[in-house]
Amino acid sequence: MLFFALLAPLLQLAIAAPAADVAASNINDVLGKRGDGSGVHLVNCDGFSGEGTILPKSSHVVFCQNDGNCNFQPSGDNICTMGQNFWFQWEGQAQACTFSSGARFSWFVNGDAQSQPNFQHVGDGGNQFRAYAGFKDDKHTMFSLGNGQCHSIYYFV
Repeated sequence: MLFFALLAPLLQLAIAAPAADVAASNINDVLGKRGDGSGVHLVNCDGFSGEGTILPKSSHVVFCQNDGNCNFQPSGDNICTMGQNFWFQWEGQAQACTFSSGARFSWFVNGDAQSQPNFQHVGDGGNQFRAYAGFKDDKHTMFSLGNGQCHSIYYFV
């Protein structure tokens, strides 16, 4: 049953995918026209300490209603924690996270994704509402937790 739950959004993406003759450099334009402006980021946060506080490194899935304006700490219902005290392994297997709102985001990132250039298509994902294409991000800082920084590893649009 879990297999079908993960497979459904990926099948939707395949159906909605652009024709094979669309150049890879234009994929963001095609996705922008197909998408609703939302995005999902797979984020790793540095561990840090300061003034008697020790927070471990962690990994999160962050939903952005407007992906063009997403570099701030998300509200509680837009973040789903995958790893506390460690960085989550994003690559190589079908995975999912359920947000407090009940929305479930499922994805697959290729096992060799970190060896690919930034902004390269490296996987696919989706939720109950739409399918997303996944790309390797440049690890820019999206937001801070205390003195630690949270970096976007992959993004789905």
